[in-house]
Amino acid sequence: MSVGKRSKARLTTEKETLEQKRNSVFVNPIWSSRSALGKALSSLRHDTDIAAVTPKTAFSDADEARLIKLQADLAQDPAVAAQAQRDYAAQLDQLESYLKRIEQALNDEAIQALHATKKGADDMRMAANTAAHDAFSGLALEGVGETVWRTLWESARAYSQVAKGAGTAFPPSSGDICVLCHQEIDEPTAARMLGFEDFIKEDTETKATEAERVFKEAEQKFRAVVVHVNKVSAAYRSLKAGNFALARQVLRFIALARSVQVQTLAQLSGEDVPDPLALPESVAEAVNTEAAQTRAYAASLDDASGGEAREAVLNEQADLQDRKQSHELLDIAKTEIARLAELKRIEDCLRDTATTAITRLGNEIADNLITPRMRDRFQQEIVALAGNRVRVEVVRSGGKFGSPQYEVKLYANPKAKVHDVLSEGEQTCVALASYLTELANASHTSALVFDDPVSSLDHRWRSKVARRLAKEAGVRQVIVFTHDMIFVNDLAQLASERNTRTALAHLTRGQDVVGIVNRDLPWTASSIRDRIDKLEKEARDAKRLFEANDDESYKTAVSSLYSRLRATWERALEDIVFANVVMRHRDYIDTKNLKRVTALEEADVQIFQNGFKKCCDFVDAHDPSRGHDPEPPEPSEVMADIKSLKDWSEGLRTKMNRVS
Repeated sequence: MSVGKRSKARLTTEKETLEQKRNSVFVNPIWSSRSALGKALSSLRHDTDIAAVTPKTAFSDADEARLIKLQADLAQDPAVAAQAQRDYAAQLDQLESYLKRIEQALNDEAIQALHATKKGADDMRMAANTAAHDAFSGLALEGVGETVWRTLWESARAYSQVAKGAGTAFPPSSGDICVLCHQEIDEPTAARMLGFEDFIKEDTETKATEAERVFKEAEQKFRAVVVHVNKVSAAYRSLKAGNFALARQVLRFIALARSVQVQTLAQLSGEDVPDPLALPESVAEAVNTEAAQTRAYAASLDDASGGEAREAVLNEQADLQDRKQSHELLDIAKTEIARLAELKRIEDCLRDTATTAITRLGNEIADNLITPRMRDRFQQEIVALAGNRVRVEVVRSGGKFGSPQYEVKLYANPKAKVHDVLSEGEQTCVALASYLTELANASHTSALVFDDPVSSLDHRWRSKVARRLAKEAGVRQVIVFTHDMIFVNDLAQLASERNTRTALAHLTRGQDVVGIVNRDLPWTASSIRDRIDKLEKEARDAKRLFEANDDESYKTAVSSLYSRLRATWERALEDIVFANVVMRHRDYIDTKNLKRVTALEEADVQIFQNGFKKCCDFVDAHDPSRGHDPEPPEPSEVMADIKSLKDWSEGLRTKMNRVS
């Protein structure tokens, strides 16, 4: 059977399988055909935008309360449910009237008018007090004519009339007996008391008394306004059950209005009220709107014949029910859209299963993808890896049995075989350039893994490959397995120059397992700092042997440690003293760091010689004589010798950095 026929048979099987995977819920919907979500679910296509189907707002607690209310009302007798809503609307009317009374009594204009009345009374009393001062300034007693004095005078008049009977003249005349002090009134006293009475009856005092009376009445009226939710408790409870958010607004308005009343009364009594509150925005209009909507809702419940009003209520209920289960319904929709999309792709492929069409389509895709931009990218990659020595390009060589084919051609001789002309290293560079070109046009930035990419390359190719991989590591993770430590050094150095994070590790094998990951480089490739860290760890391990009095094991451990310490002193010559200008087994000399070597001083040389010589004394590089068996140094001395190398290396680096 041909590939085309096999493909068609397989696609047909997949189509049948997908058709059988249609969710049975589309046969017996769990949604309502009245709701917007239900209508969308009933007409899903492979290209339906799920965002357009998703409800614009989440299902809230208010929606839940509304749904419960609709379900309960629609389940009742329409007339009973409608009457309950009209009763609720009547309660809202009462609440609205109460809120308007509060607003009228406690608004800014009313409070300002009350303050103005208080100020007028105070001003009139000040004028009366001034007149009293002018009239009685010659008296020995203070306060005559002022508020306390006037109160006492009025009390004296009232008592006189009670004591002697209504109609008795007040104040008493000369020769009368005073009902207060039971003394005879002489002429000067009678004249003075008559002056007091005349003052009380004067115009300024009369006006002051009248202004104070008007203010007192206004204040009492203001104080009498009862601002408390208990005044409308029934309406508030109904509103709380029907529209919790609006009920909270009403409660807040009443609470703040009460605070405004209390603060205003405190100000009128002379108290200092910092940052006084103002009456908040009225909610009476919102309550009025709620009442109107409730009456409209009652009318729709009465419409038992299925008119437009009742249809609107039924649609609202259906919409709320489907929004409540929207999470489940959207999951069903996403699965169905994905199934329809996959079915559409299979149907499209079935129309193109003819090999001629596939070949033609493949050639068209190839011609559209390998554009001049792609060729330019390939040239950039090959030049970066091999310079101008490798002159090749990528071309489409045709198609066969529905598969387009490509190959790399030489510019100079397109008919020649590339593998017959290019060296193994050049072929590796061509393959890597092709791979990187493909990656440059991919939509992902997945990790790359290379296994000894420079195993067949000399140092010229190796350094360019390292540079290119270090650049690529700036945009994606690059993992390289290699035995070439020079290549590792190049990668680490180039990545450091680009501020790209690196992680070095090496793999070892155990007695029964392989692929053991160690989070550093092997000893031979470790940096000076890493080696010193390892030496310090070995010194601590040896110290435990010393403390356990295991002399033979301690001596062996110290001998091994000093052997590694001597090797590290030697590596320090290469890495630090000569600044990696010359490295063993490297194919080139790095002259740019040569000037750093000038930082070396005689004292540095002496420290090196002393440290290196001491290591030689404890290393079994040669078989010692039977009579020469030196005791190994104690742990503190071992650690001091390691510290000597550490201080020397860090100090020399610091001096070299100043030279650079």
